[in-house]
Amino acid sequence: MTQDRVVPDPLDAYCTQLDHVFHRPTQREALRLYLQGLLLGTERHKTATGIAHTAPGKAGSQHKAAQRLQWFLSESTWNPDELHQARLELMRRGSATAPSADAVLVIDETGDRKYGTHTAHVGRQYLGSLGKVDSGIVSVHVLYDTPQAYFPLQLRPYTPAHHFPRKTNDPAFRTKPQLAVELIEAVRHDWPYRAVVADCLYGRNELFVTSLLTSAIPFVLSLPSSYAWWHEQGQPGGVEDLALRAVPTDWQPFKRTFADGAERVFWRAEVGGGPYGPGRALRLIVVTPDPVKLPHETTEYLITNFRESEKDRSPGRVPVTPAASLEVALLYARRPRIEQAYREVKQHLGWTHCQARSDMALRRHWSLVCAAFCFLHWWNAHTPRGEGETSQRADARHPPKWSTLLHQVRLWLEPFVWVWQAWRAFSTERPPRPLFLLLDRVGQGRPLPMYVA
Repeated sequence: MTQDRVVPDPLDAYCTQLDHVFHRPTQREALRLYLQGLLLGTERHKTATGIAHTAPGKAGSQHKAAQRLQWFLSESTWNPDELHQARLELMRRGSATAPSADAVLVIDETGDRKYGTHTAHVGRQYLGSLGKVDSGIVSVHVLYDTPQAYFPLQLRPYTPAHHFPRKTNDPAFRTKPQLAVELIEAVRHDWPYRAVVADCLYGRNELFVTSLLTSAIPFVLSLPSSYAWWHEQGQPGGVEDLALRAVPTDWQPFKRTFADGAERVFWRAEVGGGPYGPGRALRLIVVTPDPVKLPHETTEYLITNFRESEKDRSPGRVPVTPAASLEVALLYARRPRIEQAYREVKQHLGWTHCQARSDMALRRHWSLVCAAFCFLHWWNAHTPRGEGETSQRADARHPPKWSTLLHQVRLWLEPFVWVWQAWRAFSTERPPRPLFLLLDRVGQGRPLPMYVA
């Protein structure tokens, strides 16, 4: 190990495969420092001053280290779309993240509070992280969920109508479902998938559903319990009404496994009526833990264009392998765990803590957060485990969660950074041999068991 090492070896090896996106040595150095700062656990916000380890306040923000990282985001010349593509090429070669026919494309959105009138994409809108309408930024994501891991493919920010001269009539304005359609079209030919999965914001949107039907894209979408249609008196007029009319023999039990490994019995029933059922383009499957009470918080009303069987000749059904109601229920069950966990990991990696106002700077920061997230999967797949190390691999029967991988990375990343900083604050001399051996160990990505369960 040399005394000039900036980041540990595993992170440097990962960044080396992304270096072709950056054309200057200063950009490549900033890439390493930025990803290292995002991965570190710290009480301070992951802004430029926090990542550069400068003092908070005006003095710290004007420090050359913080200014260098701020320039890297705001004024540099690298393209965030090229970084996305380079990151996806690494994921394509991973054992747990390689393209799989069993994968699903999950549509998700992130809304976080952001104030001010000069920041790109800011507006009063519904923010999922707060559960209410407030000033903030919303971005639409398409994630690739394999049986062993998930990671973001692409994302696009949603720009509220007041940013455009002609508001919603402006040709450049895009709704969230329109952005989702564009994202799916951008990735579906390169990443095989079983279905597109999305929540009720997209399931009740006619443009989104029609676009998928027209393109013959298989999907499983959710509807709100209040979803209804015009109907004659005495006929069922909503999805909840159809579920309440299901007879006891229609309900079939199945086990649903959650992210923490817990199992719970749910019930599913395929019902028909109105725009759903045989002879229609869409099927309706109801999933609930209580088929009698149909609790609003946990009952899911799922629509799909999968065929029920090989004999199904209903118009509009996609000509792919049929999916029974059980598979449809299990496909959608992969979305809620991602929705919660993906939101949490983005907060741990500093998604909202960017000191930037321009569209380009925000996109660059988000692309770097995605690169930091994908590093967890890359490190897990490329780092050999020594004897006595019990960390779970992604190719195990129960792959580790992102929180487990992030904790394992921090067991060697944090000692490397903080010990080096403490020593450099104390002396400019070479560290004594025991300390040097410690830095060499963690610099190679070998964790220290600092915490006892």
